[in-house]
Amino acid sequence: MGEGLGSAVTIPVADGEHWWGGAAADGLDMPFREGYRADLRDLGGNQGMPALLSSHGRYVWSGRPFALELTGGALRLRADPAVGVVLREGHGDLAGAYRAPVRERFPAGGRTPDPLLFTAPQYNLWIETLYHPTQQGVLDYARAALDHGLGPGVLMIDDRWHEAYGTWTFHEGRFPDPAAMLARLHDWGFKVMLWLVPYVTPDTEVFRELREAGLLLRDPRGRIALGEWWNGFGAALDLLNPGTLRWLSDVLGRLRELGVDGFKFDGGEPPFYAALGCPDPQSLTVAWNRFGLAYPLNEFRDAWLAANLPLAQRQRDKQHAWAGRDGLAALVPNALAQALTGHAYICPDMIGGGEYGSFGSAVFDPELFVRSAQAAALFPMMQFSAAPWRLLSAEQLAYCRQAAELHRRLGPEILALARESARTGEPLLRPLEFDHPGHGFAHVTDQFLLGPDILVAPVTEKGATRRRVTLPPGHWRADDGREAEGPATLEVDAPLSRLPWFRRVAPATPAARA
Repeated sequence: MGEGLGSAVTIPVADGEHWWGGAAADGLDMPFREGYRADLRDLGGNQGMPALLSSHGRYVWSGRPFALELTGGALRLRADPAVGVVLREGHGDLAGAYRAPVRERFPAGGRTPDPLLFTAPQYNLWIETLYHPTQQGVLDYARAALDHGLGPGVLMIDDRWHEAYGTWTFHEGRFPDPAAMLARLHDWGFKVMLWLVPYVTPDTEVFRELREAGLLLRDPRGRIALGEWWNGFGAALDLLNPGTLRWLSDVLGRLRELGVDGFKFDGGEPPFYAALGCPDPQSLTVAWNRFGLAYPLNEFRDAWLAANLPLAQRQRDKQHAWAGRDGLAALVPNALAQALTGHAYICPDMIGGGEYGSFGSAVFDPELFVRSAQAAALFPMMQFSAAPWRLLSAEQLAYCRQAAELHRRLGPEILALARESARTGEPLLRPLEFDHPGHGFAHVTDQFLLGPDILVAPVTEKGATRRRVTLPPGHWRADDGREAEGPATLEVDAPLSRLPWFRRVAPATPAARA
C-alpha cells in the first residue's frame, strides 16, 4: 500500500525506525541522524538515487532530486512540484523496502561489468603519474606490479594520456607507440582502460569541429556554454544529442581498434551542468551513464538513476586520512549507502587515497595504506594507485600482497555474487540489517556482508590492534580458524597483518533465530 504525496512532505519516523538512501557519499550519516540534511541536486561527486528506504519496510521515491531533512522526529522532504514524491509502505523490513522499488522501478538487467574488475586487483596510474603519464612509465608500473607479486589485472591510464581535453588521441610525445605498449600489457595479462571526461578544451581543432557540428552544450542564450571544472575551463559535450554520442562512439572505437579495452568515464556531475545553465543537469549525467553501457570495462564516479546498471561505481576521491567524510573510516559506510541505493558494483577508490592534493601534502602513513588495502580486499573491487613497492617496507608490502591474494583467491566467488546480483537485483555487499532485521544491527556500519555468508570487519582506526565484531545469527568460522555462534559480539585480535573476516559455515539454530 502507499500513496502519492505533494512537493512538501513530512513523514513521521516511528520508534525504532531507521532510514537510508539518497546520496551515496553521505554514508557516515546513515542511518540518518537527527539534524541530517541533504539536497540531491548536489551530490558532491558521487552516486545518487531519488529513493529512501526504511527499516520498517517503507520507501520514498521521486523521479527528480529532492531535498531532505531529519528533524523533530520526522523526515521533511521538498520535491519538484511537477512530480512530488511517492511513499510506499507494508514491505516488512529494510530488505523488503529495497526489493520493492527494484521490482517496480529499476529491475536487474542481467549483465555485470567486465569480470576482470571483480577477480583481480585493479591498478590506476593516477597517484604515480598525475598529469604526466608516459608510455615507459606505464610499462614500468605494470612490470613492477608483476615483479612484486601483485599479479595482473585491469590497468587504468589516467588524466593526460591524451592531447587536449576532448582530443582523445594518445599524446605523441609521451606515448610514441601506444599500440606496442598495449600489446605488451596484454601479453603480461593486463586489460587497459583510458580516462576521459565529457568536456572539451576551447580553441582546439576538436572544439571548433564540435561547435560547427552543433554537438556542444549551449547556455540559455544559445551561446556555447563554458564553465570551470577541476582541471580548468571547458565546454561540455551535448550528451542529449544523438550526433554527439555517434561522434564520441567513433572516437572511442578507434581507440578500441588500437587495443584499448575500456574506459574510465570521469566527470559528468550535475553541479557542473547546472553552472552552465542547463535546466535539467541530471539528464546529462544520466546520458553519460547510459553511454557507458556499451563498454563492459568501465568505471564511473558520478551517477544518477543508475541503479542496477552494469557500471562499476567508484566512491568519490578518498583522502590520505583516517577520519572525515573522505577518510578511510567512511569507506564501509559509503559502500553500504551505495549498496542500498542500488549500486552493487562498488569500487572503494584508490588504496591509500586518490585525492592527490591530500595524498601529496599529508605525512605518508604506511599503517593507513595497509589498512586501506585490507579494507578493499573483500569489496567487489580493489584498486591500487600509489605504488606500495615504492612506499612500504618489505613487511608492509607483504601485507598488501596478502590483501591482493585474498581478493584474487575469492575472485571467482565475488564474480558469482556479482552475476547473482545482476540476475536478482540483490546488493552484492550489504549491511547486517539487510539480512538480519530485528537484532539491532542498523547502526553497525563499520563492517559488512559480502553476499549472505561472508562477514568482513576491517580495521579503520589508527593504532588499533583489536576490534569489536558483531556476528549475526549462524555459525561462523574466522580467517584464523576460530569458530563462534551468532548472534554475538566478539573482541578479536587485529594486528597490522590481519583483516578480520568470517565465513558462515552453518545456518542459525532455531534458538539463535528467535
